[in-house]
Amino acid sequence: MFIKSFAAALFVTATLATSGPATTAASSIEQIGDRKPLGAGTAYTWVRRDAKGAVSSFGLSLDEKALTNLSGEMQEIALALPAIDGAPFRTAVIDWNPHGHPPEHVYTVPHFDFHFYTIDEASRMAIAPKGEAAEAKPAAELLPEGYITDGETIPMMGKHYLSPANPEFRGGKFTATPIYGYYGGHLIFVESMVTLDYLNSKPALSQPLAQPARFEQPGTYPSQYSVAYDAAKHRYDIVFGALAAHK
Repeated sequence: MFIKSFAAALFVTATLATSGPATTAASSIEQIGDRKPLGAGTAYTWVRRDAKGAVSSFGLSLDEKALTNLSGEMQEIALALPAIDGAPFRTAVIDWNPHGHPPEHVYTVPHFDFHFYTIDEASRMAIAPKGEAAEAKPAAELLPEGYITDGETIPMMGKHYLSPANPEFRGGKFTATPIYGYYGGHLIFVESMVTLDYLNSKPALSQPLAQPARFEQPGTYPSQYSVAYDAAKHRYDIVFGALAAHK
């Protein structure tokens, strides 16, 4: 879910599954994490490792049936990621929004919010909309240049930041939008927000992910994201990749 009052602000100003690793290409190995029902199908997390064993990307996949027989009510599914050496990301959370959410006429279409958290589930569930941590803002150098927020902290999510240059704010159509999330002034998630229509179009989106000047916590972080249909595997992939080390 994104911030309810964002429109005004903008326009005025790991439990591993037993299935084990699977080969995805000659140069990478896919290690499967949690797997849970979604719609009439399944969603599952994974990490991909290169030939040397280093993690190159992480994400989650939805099989084709997962986009059918979806609930008419909001739904949340938490899935543990396999351990990622050197990277802080622990959990993926899928939020299905059948009617979308504000801003009106921007995000009020059926879509998914795919969050990847650096905090554990107990810490996520404790995120409150009020208080010192909720009011705290990240230092400017911890944000991608130009990213903004309306300041609202969503319970059990955090404070969302995105680019006002996204197509949906410039007369274009909302399809897939990357977001950074913070709580207590600290980065706690990266997110890909994707419409159901866009997934059903079997997209092949891959582009750079905006980067902050620095990351507060040393580790490897994604510099690219993609939303793509894999015709060979009959699935939809939400990917954060091109992991790079930051000290």
